Amino acid sequence: MREPVPIDRAVGWSGIAMVIFSIGVTLPVFFLGSELMQALGLVRGATAFMLGCVIVGLLMMATSVVAARTRLSTYMVLQFSFGNKGVKPVNALLAITYIGWFAATGDIFGSAIHDSLLAFYDWNVPAPLCAAVGSVAMALTAVFGFRVVERFSMFAVPILTTFMIFVVFVATKQMDWQSIRGIPGHGNLSFGYAVSAVIGGNILMAVGAPDFTRYSKNERDALKTVSGLVFGYPLIMLVSGISTLVTGESDIMKIMISLNVAVPALVILVFATWTTNTVNLYSGILTLATVANRTSTRKIALASSIVGIAGAGLGVMDFFLPFVFFLGIATAPIAGIYLADFFIIRKGSHRFEELESVHTIGINAYIAWLIGSGSAYLTTYSGLAMTTVPAVDGLLVAFLSYIVITRLRSA
Repeated sequence: MREPVPIDRAVGWSGIAMVIFSIGVTLPVFFLGSELMQALGLVRGATAFMLGCVIVGLLMMATSVVAARTRLSTYMVLQFSFGNKGVKPVNALLAITYIGWFAATGDIFGSAIHDSLLAFYDWNVPAPLCAAVGSVAMALTAVFGFRVVERFSMFAVPILTTFMIFVVFVATKQMDWQSIRGIPGHGNLSFGYAVSAVIGGNILMAVGAPDFTRYSKNERDALKTVSGLVFGYPLIMLVSGISTLVTGESDIMKIMISLNVAVPALVILVFATWTTNTVNLYSGILTLATVANRTSTRKIALASSIVGIAGAGLGVMDFFLPFVFFLGIATAPIAGIYLADFFIIRKGSHRFEELESVHTIGINAYIAWLIGSGSAYLTTYSGLAMTTVPAVDGLLVAFLSYIVITRLRSA
């Protein structure tokens, strides 16, 4: 976390790509695909998925180059622009994001268990209770048994991917492709908002790519790892979206029950959800540990778990789309800033030794962050727009603002 990765610890790109893909095989991404496809229909929905993931993929390629050259974690890279003390609020936002994903996944997991118990045994166990109990078990795994689940993920994710493709096959047996294409979206979301939601739902992977891609052997391998996101994430959302159009359901277990594949779906999804959500909470704990470095990791883990479990039990998924949209507005500019700092201001070089002389608080970065986030907000709620996609506007404006501000203040 705090030092460059030695070259002898580098691994092959395919393993890193698999880990990146595995993180996307999670219930909130499935839910996102269902919601957006319902709003836009098949063609526009699929286009939004692919465009959003391509944009995130391009951003991730740039951040992966930073990682391959510096071999530093996201936390260390951010210090060059935000300062060694100023980086803490940024990391706090990233930690909140991880914990938010944990709560959202736990909430969907609870609904899936509720639907399954009701369908199979006629037990009407409240979904919030199922979510809370499941989240407690996942939290305990994150704190005490992460390594076991990490190893299991390499088996669970390919199985889930194969099963999801099978689900589409079953769905298209119930309704032909022409009929699926003819189902109109309800139109409650604009195309730009949908693309921004896809970006917001996946932006953390691009911003935090150095945590994974710093283990790449070289820049070429780092760029190849992006395939796990660019090809994998649209597939996940397409599977969920097509299934939703056929069944009219966005709840994952109701979809599976409608397609008569509920039992295998439940078994596979329990293990896959357990794996990915353990990673979410584990990442949140590690990120918070860099903010509250005087607090024991055990206390941070306990507090994070309580917040995540409470969010899952209270139904945080009711606010899921606004949440991922907020991430696009608030998080995308962060990547724009550290990319501008690396490629333009520091001419493609971040040396570990230079961290001793960076600013305590990077004023330039904070001003650019505010301007970038503000522009993304304006894209949403006014006629002012560069690309019509708020997250992209925020990233571009933050990138340019940081360059201009830094050069003006150093002149």
